[in-house]
Amino acid sequence: MLIGFVMPKLTAQNAAKGENTFKGICGACHTVGKGKLVGPDLSGVNERRTQTWLLSFIKSSQSMVKKGDPIAVKLFNEFNKIPMPDQNLTDVQIKDVLAYIGSLSPKSAAPSKTTTTPATTTTTPQASAGNPPNWVKADNEVKCVKSTKQIDPKSVANDPVWNKTTWKKLALSPQNVVYPNLPKQSVDGISVKSAYFGKEVYFLIEWADATKNTEVDADKFCDQLAIQLPLDPGNIPSYMMGNAGGRVHIVHWKSVWQNDVEKGFQDVTQKYPNMWVDVYPGMEYYPDKNQMNYAKNITAEQMVDAGKTNTMPGTYSKNPMSQIKRTSTVEEASAEGFGTMATQQNQQAKGWAVWQDGKWTACIAVPVNTDDKNKAKVKTKTKVAFAIWDGGNENIGGRKHFMPWVDLTLEP
Repeated sequence: MLIGFVMPKLTAQNAAKGENTFKGICGACHTVGKGKLVGPDLSGVNERRTQTWLLSFIKSSQSMVKKGDPIAVKLFNEFNKIPMPDQNLTDVQIKDVLAYIGSLSPKSAAPSKTTTTPATTTTTPQASAGNPPNWVKADNEVKCVKSTKQIDPKSVANDPVWNKTTWKKLALSPQNVVYPNLPKQSVDGISVKSAYFGKEVYFLIEWADATKNTEVDADKFCDQLAIQLPLDPGNIPSYMMGNAGGRVHIVHWKSVWQNDVEKGFQDVTQKYPNMWVDVYPGMEYYPDKNQMNYAKNITAEQMVDAGKTNTMPGTYSKNPMSQIKRTSTVEEASAEGFGTMATQQNQQAKGWAVWQDGKWTACIAVPVNTDDKNKAKVKTKTKVAFAIWDGGNENIGGRKHFMPWVDLTLEP
């Protein structure tokens, strides 16, 4: 049963401070009065829970789950067992957040003993035996116009089809849900256009980035973009890389991959010209055995051409991260939750990007409606989400800018 109590008087100052914390940390998974996201709608939470319970739960929800707290366990199970990360917040900071939530929540004289789950497809699909979920209009909608021909991503923004539609601006948030998270946001949002033709959906995406970062090293990170679609528009999973039983189709572009395609693989001898390279095993001579060469004069591309990749485990096993002679700037992957992303066997996506005047412009072609069970099915309406990595601000892995699902509507 829900427990009610009287909150102390909330001040505008408390709420103002709490708003910043909520938007920076809580807003990626929760709304106040707009329905469920990854976690529950927090409208009226001050009336449904005691402040002591809220302080403990926000600091470490999993500790309460492990102790068997009935409400914590119920919430954990209801939201696909996606753990709410521990929050390193003081009691004062949490109370400010609660004040902000209270300022947006309708006032009620007494707590309700029952709750009504709002119909939404933002995260968890309804358990309705395959029936399409009830669509709730998203805060943002990307309209996908019909093209009369296939679009070459290398044309980027120059294809005439992009004149048929307008930019849609979408806000991004720093990923603060799981570790490693992003403590400092540097990309506020992106602008998107979309088109479709045949079995491809195209996205033209622009975002501000003061620096062009195309290298990866111990202290260097590259700029990246990812597009995510649910496999089935009638079964919308969590926007955070899906969930068990809710698979997502991801297309991932990296500037370092495009750099490899444009300029060729940057071997150690090119990247560090004054560094001595040890002998590749079995490669003390040139692959055709016609001339002797020091190991530093033998390139990784020559190793691939000679079929000598058995001494290069990543390349030998065809790990997409270890491609030497790269031909694509993007990777297609599938995921059903955190830590489950896997490269798809059939790679059909294409992409290209241009950096100019402090801005990236990328065109990505996503294959859809194919016989491949890992490709998204797109009918007249589905969902889409985007993520951006700013290499100049050490974005890598989970340290990224992301967003919830938005509607993607195909126009006739």
